[in-house]
Amino acid sequence: MSISNPYHEGELAVQQRVSEIEMARLNSGAIDHTILAGALRFIEQQPMVVIGSIDPEGAVWASTLLGNPGFLRALDNQTLELDLSQPRSAKDDPLWSNLNKNQNVGLLLIELGSRRRIRINGRVRTVSDTHTVIDVERAYPNCPKYIQRRDWKTLPPDAQSNTTPSTRGKTLNHAQKSLIAGADTLFVASAHPEHGVDASHRGGHPGFVQLINDRQLRIPDFAGNSMFNTLGNFVSYPHAGVVFIDFERGRLLQLTGRPKILWDLDDPQGETGGTRRYWQFDIEGWLESALPFRLSWELLDYSPFIPELRRESPATGTLSLRVERIRRESEQIRSFRMRATDGGALPEFQPGAHIQVKVQLPDGSHAERHYSLLSDPDERAFYEIGVLAKPDGRGGSLYLHEQIQEGDVIESRVPKNEFPLAGNANHSILIAGGIGITPILSMLRRLASARQSFEMHYSARTYSELAFRDTIEQVAGDRVHFYASRDPLGQHLELQHLLSLPEPGVHVYICGPRRMISAVRETAEALGWPSAQIHFESFGAQPLADDRPIRVHLAKSNLTLNVPAEHTILDTLLDAGVNVPHDCKRGDCTLCATRVLGGEPDHRDLCLNSAERASSMCVCVSRARGDELTLDL
Repeated sequence: MSISNPYHEGELAVQQRVSEIEMARLNSGAIDHTILAGALRFIEQQPMVVIGSIDPEGAVWASTLLGNPGFLRALDNQTLELDLSQPRSAKDDPLWSNLNKNQNVGLLLIELGSRRRIRINGRVRTVSDTHTVIDVERAYPNCPKYIQRRDWKTLPPDAQSNTTPSTRGKTLNHAQKSLIAGADTLFVASAHPEHGVDASHRGGHPGFVQLINDRQLRIPDFAGNSMFNTLGNFVSYPHAGVVFIDFERGRLLQLTGRPKILWDLDDPQGETGGTRRYWQFDIEGWLESALPFRLSWELLDYSPFIPELRRESPATGTLSLRVERIRRESEQIRSFRMRATDGGALPEFQPGAHIQVKVQLPDGSHAERHYSLLSDPDERAFYEIGVLAKPDGRGGSLYLHEQIQEGDVIESRVPKNEFPLAGNANHSILIAGGIGITPILSMLRRLASARQSFEMHYSARTYSELAFRDTIEQVAGDRVHFYASRDPLGQHLELQHLLSLPEPGVHVYICGPRRMISAVRETAEALGWPSAQIHFESFGAQPLADDRPIRVHLAKSNLTLNVPAEHTILDTLLDAGVNVPHDCKRGDCTLCATRVLGGEPDHRDLCLNSAERASSMCVCVSRARGDELTLDL
């Protein structure tokens, strides 16, 4: 049951100033008194929790606790238990003394590998030497924007001992300024005198936190979920805590101080992504300490939503490419090999990268479309992409298929990677479906040339639709397996068998139709695979050719709405004036997850786990398997 009016005067003031009151009201439906059932297991799987607290002088601190998954668990959907039998933070972390004086806490559970997170605010009921019990007062999911994906491993016991004493101060030293200058992630705690403590996340490209001097920082404030919990707290109670994790050395830098919102500043480099908002942080004290429990972290990729800085001239980010060869790879897929028009070497890229190609749409307008690079990452003389012709698409693929000829020049942006290989994998399982073979093929080339352990599984509707088959067989040899999902005599991909033995150090990469990606993720989850070992890339949630109109009954509103085949449930609800929290509209963030009371959903999201799907659906992309659904709206 959502909270009817979750906002205090500070949050409302910020929402009004930036004209986002209506969106904040819609998204307030995600805030509840209890933890969603599907998130209970998620909590127990995390090796890290960020906790905000208030010290006896009123200063706010952000603390980071790490340990083996399960050290924080949900006793039920209103109660958390923190196991203190092993040290999880520095002995003199202010958190522990703070809890003896002020029981308000804000928790952030964040899984960096999958970009999922949940915020929980509550009060500590009991504190002992062995455990702490926290009563939940409100909980809500957050969108995955701006989170840098990181994979983690537990270090062996002999690497855990670190007796370096903690140090305190008020002025940043050179090493601390270097840590902040290179940081891509921070966590912030804020508070309100009556509404408790909150913990949140901020992410950006390295250097997004600006060092004004040795006692002052400035942080850009990107567009978010419109609730403005953190900034609202700043308005009502101008105290905050910030924590930076040194992922390499296993150290924490905790800062406490006073925040101030900076409105409508000039932003010629686009650091704020268009908001022109920053917040200034005046440091009043810091604590640097070594974590007694360490994890080994590996950066996988940066969030694709981080604003691109306008620090380069347009030429440095744009490529002029001449199409050297066009080849038919299957009935609907063509490959395009392209070289730089000046004959020089092209920018390097890593497996899984894509380029944004400028295309002309049927109405004469221009747009950019993403196409994965399938060529060898070690080859910089040319790029190669594969394009699936989509007669019912938006026109980009048809432009390349029907208008572009060998010798033509096209424009693209430099390669960008949101689907990289993990550098610490002992074995890689590559799974491709249809046109999803393109980034997988680039990964295959790299793994084979580096003589790394891998296996590959490639499925299409029929064997004739398996593009690049000769190339794949030449590179992968007997480590590739082909499947035909609609051939009654063909071999079908058996995910239960393929994923039956989850092992540390084994990473799975999947690219293809969203249903295939969902099937892999659901099977892996059911078999116990850590989500950080499952990597995927989707080409979007476009309407399917066989989509049909459906009826949606709203139990609370006593309304029945007709959803056309070409419209989403979410857009139909919003057009009818029904308040639904939402953000991404791609099935990536869980914010629009809505309880289903009747009918069978056709899940097309990439964010809900199996427990969450048992009772809810993402109305931004999912539909119904039958003709109607009943929703708890």
